[in-house]
Amino acid sequence: MTGELDRRAFVKTAAGSGAGLLIAASPAAASRNGALAKRPRLLRDVRFRSGVASGAPASRAMTLWTRVHGAERSGRIELEVARDPDFRRVVERRRIGVGPKRDFTAHARVGGLQPDERYFYRFSSHGRTSDVGRFTTLPADSRRPIRIGFFSCQAWEAGYYTAHRGLAREDDLDLVICLGDYIYERPFYGDGGVRPDRSGKNRDGEVQTLEEYRSKYRLYHRDRALRELRAGVPMMAIWDDHEVEDNYAAGEPGEATLDRRIKFLRRRRNGYRSFYEYMPFDAVADERFRLYRSIRMGRTAELFMLDERRYRDDQACDEQIPCPPSERDAPGRTLLGSKQRRWLERGLERSQARWKIVANQVMAMALDAPSGNPINMDQWDGYGAERARILEGVRDKNIKNVTLLTGDIHTFFAGDVSPTGRQTGIGPVATPEAVATEFVGGSTTSRGILDTIEAESGEPAPPEIQTGLASSAVVASNNPHIKFTDLQRKGYGVLEARSDRLDVDFRSPATVRERRSEVETLASFTVAAGTAAVENR
Repeated sequence: MTGELDRRAFVKTAAGSGAGLLIAASPAAASRNGALAKRPRLLRDVRFRSGVASGAPASRAMTLWTRVHGAERSGRIELEVARDPDFRRVVERRRIGVGPKRDFTAHARVGGLQPDERYFYRFSSHGRTSDVGRFTTLPADSRRPIRIGFFSCQAWEAGYYTAHRGLAREDDLDLVICLGDYIYERPFYGDGGVRPDRSGKNRDGEVQTLEEYRSKYRLYHRDRALRELRAGVPMMAIWDDHEVEDNYAAGEPGEATLDRRIKFLRRRRNGYRSFYEYMPFDAVADERFRLYRSIRMGRTAELFMLDERRYRDDQACDEQIPCPPSERDAPGRTLLGSKQRRWLERGLERSQARWKIVANQVMAMALDAPSGNPINMDQWDGYGAERARILEGVRDKNIKNVTLLTGDIHTFFAGDVSPTGRQTGIGPVATPEAVATEFVGGSTTSRGILDTIEAESGEPAPPEIQTGLASSAVVASNNPHIKFTDLQRKGYGVLEARSDRLDVDFRSPATVRERRSEVETLASFTVAAGTAAVENR
């Protein structure tokens, strides 16, 4: 561990050194002045089976989350935050209300914390205690390295969360972000799944009502590895489509619903509301459900989180290929919506951070086969004019050190991003210059091309398909801007931002069909500050 990261280690300080922290009065004192008589009492005979989580990190604040199981009425639980795992130096103790309106989930914003410090927390009620969670606040005005883990696409039935076990053990992560598809609104893998999903009215795994979406989150949080990850490091998440419905676009439904039982807009609202209930960040009561936001992480990095579902135009050509440029690149087509796009453009221009990291649901680099023929209208290739506008702005305003972290496509990719999304490398015509870099994480469990073929046929993909699709050289021949490809492995990524460079590692378990599997590094990359070029490390 470097000297810079050693600063992150837990530092013993005198009790009470965190000025401004609140310590609640004892229950006995509160009872004497009659305060408790007007409030719901502590709940009895409850459990905390969904674990604990922290999120919405800041230098002096954090949002803490849990869910109460077994309660039948509204009531209160206790929260403790301490500087040590034994809770001898408690810095905050308070009671929090929970009830059926938010499915007995609790969100507590704790302020007055010290920057860049480690804290521990737990919830309890009448002798029942949750797991102990931990978090480190963000630096306030520091140039120290920032480490971010990222993952996406964790279909329950497709496999175990073996990748999360590895991610939870990464050193000194400041944040983990899910880049979309935290849940799947229905199973997509039939009888070939590893574990059953019996959620939903028909016990077929498809959820549409609010209570059904809630049950889906409770199902996913039964996985011990996911609970361990949420307890061990602050988490943020952006939704993609499966948090509501596969391939939906704004107010337009997708086409994969098994048994539509309610109107789509009601279903979308149910998906959004349950997402906020079960994620450890604020705005649970914000009925506008604004997802996009930024998080400043000292002077080293600023994270911009996007929403690429709620405001987008419908997919070009109804997702059929080939799709002519006149439609996919039509002026005015939007993935972000005008308000969010302007927010992103202003944010990138004004950011004082060395690295501008964009949490992005769908791939910005073009994916062509053959060259010049994009094959996925659900990603930025279907919104070419808006991609060009944003990235030309990055170029023209000389905004340096922009990188995108991306999910969705169940494949590891790394490469360079130009305003057109591509660098043809063909002929004497000048090709667009890259202005950003992109790192696309493989799925946590969800199937890619090769394992889908294997599952459907019962046999490994034919050698000619494996050779053609799994070879980074073949992908690069059509897409020279893509520097790395792995279409088969699952896993996650870890980004480390430093003042002089950005390092990214792709990591993968040997299998997701077993609960425990060793994680190995697939590839390592670096981007020198001031450049937009991914290099092997």
